[in-house]
Amino acid sequence: MKLINEFTFDFDITGPKVTASANAAIIENVLRVVLISDTSVTVDTGRFFVTVKGSRFVISEIWEGRMELEGKIEGIEFYKALGKDQA
Repeated sequence: MKLINEFTFDFDITGPKVTASANAAIIENVLRVVLISDTSVTVDTGRFFVTVKGSRFVISEIWEGRMELEGKIEGIEFYKALGKDQA
C-alpha cells in the first residue's frame, strides 16, 4: 500500500476500526448492535458488519459509535454489507 493510501485509510471515519488484544476489543463507527451472545458480538458499521468471536463477553461501554468489549477474543471477522455504497 502506498504511504498516502495508508495515511488516508487511518483517517477513514466511515469504515470499521477495530483495536484488539487477547482480552478486549474496541470497535469504532458502530451504528447498531446486531447480535450479542456469550461467544459472539456482531455490529453494523454501515459498509461492513464486524463479528468478534470468543467467550465470556461483556460490553463494558458503548457511546458515540464506540463499543468497548471485554472477554477472551479468539477472532474478528468482517463482512461486506449487501446493497451498501461501494465507496
